[in-house]
Amino acid sequence: MHRRDFFKKVVFSFAGFAIGQSLQQTIAQQLQTNPTGTPHPLTNPKNPLDIEVPFVHNGPGFGRRVAITFDDGPVPITTEMVLKALESRKIPATFFMLGEHVKAYPSLAREVHSAGHEIGNHTFNHPQLSKLPDALVEQQIRVTQDLIVDATGTRPVWLRPPYGAFKRSQAHIAYKLKLGVALWNVDTRDWTKPGIRKILEIIEKETRPGSIILLHDIHKETAQNTGRILDFLLEKEYEFSTISGFIGNPYVHESVPS
Repeated sequence: MHRRDFFKKVVFSFAGFAIGQSLQQTIAQQLQTNPTGTPHPLTNPKNPLDIEVPFVHNGPGFGRRVAITFDDGPVPITTEMVLKALESRKIPATFFMLGEHVKAYPSLAREVHSAGHEIGNHTFNHPQLSKLPDALVEQQIRVTQDLIVDATGTRPVWLRPPYGAFKRSQAHIAYKLKLGVALWNVDTRDWTKPGIRKILEIIEKETRPGSIILLHDIHKETAQNTGRILDFLLEKEYEFSTISGFIGNPYVHESVPS
């Protein structure tokens, strides 16, 4: 499937909340309804085409490309270990950063960007956005956008809500800030410290062409074994891309270099 054709299927349109057929089940699980809330003007536009929020949990699957993603950094030592493993294998990744860590370690955020990796927005301090009022949700995302721009000179185009928790009624905020929503379809659960054998078992069982793999660069066990994870995927003849590299820019519908 061509990237442009895939991209058309994942647009989360607010014309009656029409969703690409392949994502209906996932979105039903991930997005919570708010039947008593007052609709935001942007979620009920006069022109249904006014609001389109791309929402993805996997790529198009052409070739054997997958996206490795790391959440919750950047932090000293472990993020640096992950970067070394990626650099030695010339593999691009996407780092969904917390604003509080970018603020604390701006030079490390710059290092990630300078190494050619994509940076995404993971909010300021990892709250469950679905439990916050819209004003605080926007603040969490906007402040992090500004911190990443200040540190790296680049503005993220993808948001990953912590825990994957994002209400349908909040999607107008992502639209306002021109952010697509990127989740995952391979959860290694590395934050539970299951051991590298279990992580590789999950990856082998669940990874397919187009998979988005979730890891965390704040955990020592993950950082120490990033090389083994990458080598395992290379042995399976997978290729690697950033989120934008195989999905594209979420609003311009133009391809972005991987």
